[in-house]
Amino acid sequence: MKKCNVIFNATLIAVFSVVAFANEPDLNSNPFLVEPSTQQQGAQVFSFKETPIELHENDKINTAQDTGYLRLALETKSNGFALVDTSQIKDIEKVIAEHKNGHELFLRSLKPEIMAAQSIADQTNLSQQFAGDTVSLDSILLQQEFITFSRMVGGNFIAGSGWDQLTQVVKNDTFGTVIIKMFSFSQSSGVYIDADAVNYYVNSNPGILYVLKDNSDNVYTSLSWADENQSYFIGIEKNINDIGLKWRFETLITSM
Repeated sequence: MKKCNVIFNATLIAVFSVVAFANEPDLNSNPFLVEPSTQQQGAQVFSFKETPIELHENDKINTAQDTGYLRLALETKSNGFALVDTSQIKDIEKVIAEHKNGHELFLRSLKPEIMAAQSIADQTNLSQQFAGDTVSLDSILLQQEFITFSRMVGGNFIAGSGWDQLTQVVKNDTFGTVIIKMFSFSQSSGVYIDADAVNYYVNSNPGILYVLKDNSDNVYTSLSWADENQSYFIGIEKNINDIGLKWRFETLITSM
């Protein structure tokens, strides 16, 4: 099943194919100018600002033409947060409800068909398995005394490995409720990160951090980043740049 999603204002920019991982943008290899688009495993930083996007009509890609997300990334880096209208502050409980509703639909409509096409061994052993590596994540969640409220796998099934997407809702006294998403790359999937929005690094891997705050001090933080094997997302209703949270947050994400 082809993954081809470009969502600039949702931090991690594309679930698509890439040529190679790089910390610097390659301005001469715009993937959306290639016909047909190639798909290889990994992650790549690419400047969409320098090279305009031209999409092949057969690629089902959702694009956001508004570049307001770049302002949010720049202000977060410069000021520690970006001042926004209250309507832009996510209600984490609503986000969780949307995930659960989408997962229930997936279980009813897509999962049975996808699993029916797999081997008997995979159907028996991997129907609930995430294909990626969660050892470090599981360890840090235990260490920081997180309680796991839900764990949902889905997306595409990678033969012999499991599902390529994992969404977890966890909570502890320090952070409150946290949404964590992971996407495991197969040989035909990966992510593009918009180089112009990169404002944060996790273990030297480029990411995009938004700390959105309104005039009533409502806050929502989201961070997305990727390494050569997986992409990561974390969302929380806290300003992680506040004193007392920053180092705890960094400990959490660098341990994932």
